[in-house]
Amino acid sequence: MAKPADLSYTIEEKRSKHTGGKLIATDSVKQDVHEFVEEARHELVAVAKPQDGFFALSYWRILWLFAVGAIVGLALEVIFHAIVYGGYESRAGLVWGPFSPIYGFGAAFLTIVLNRFWHNHNVVIFTVAMLVGSALEYVTSWGMEVLFGAVAWNYEGTFGSINGRTNFVFGVMWGLLGLIWVRTVLPFFKRAFEAVDVETTAMKIVGVVLTIFLVVDAAFTLGAVGRQSERMVGIEATTPVQEFFDEYFPDAWMKERFHMTVFGRPQ
Repeated sequence: MAKPADLSYTIEEKRSKHTGGKLIATDSVKQDVHEFVEEARHELVAVAKPQDGFFALSYWRILWLFAVGAIVGLALEVIFHAIVYGGYESRAGLVWGPFSPIYGFGAAFLTIVLNRFWHNHNVVIFTVAMLVGSALEYVTSWGMEVLFGAVAWNYEGTFGSINGRTNFVFGVMWGLLGLIWVRTVLPFFKRAFEAVDVETTAMKIVGVVLTIFLVVDAAFTLGAVGRQSERMVGIEATTPVQEFFDEYFPDAWMKERFHMTVFGRPQ
């Protein structure tokens, strides 16, 4: 008499032969489905309860991320324009220095948001970056128009445009940028911060100087743009501040510096 184990094996073997291997195939499909469901559940849990960040964040690290992002982003945009359209064109976002704040804020914001998603699937990182970047671009465009009547970019008529402030193509670019940022740039910055400690007294002093410069730069930029918007509607200078901006930041200079900025959204 066969042992129970042998009998069980014989039954399973006969069943497998009788079904032409479908039993094994069914078990394989069930296993694949189970693994897919578990992976999806893991991703959802990871999104809802992100783990510790890729590296520790502080004001000083965010400051340098902002500065580097503002400079590199500006350089890439200038290069892109030169390759696609030919010739040099200023894409600066501040009156002094090679800075484009939108890229600086993007670098800082993407780092703060995506730092805890480094362990997630690439699709999750791409999606989060796409949504965050598009929202940042939209809010920035809206804020400039509401405060100063200035339109720095207008995507009306393009695919997926949302009130001309952002569109599908740039959303995809934000997603790709976020993915590259997490997989390539953040590891670089992690090594850089390990090599150069920005928390030392000397680096903090440099950081304070940089902060003051950026704040003053931003204040003068807002003043210059605000005064330019006043000139566009015929408001004469009646105060020393208005006269200062008229003298040092006239329309010709502003047009050359902020080439893409126009006042008033086309109807």
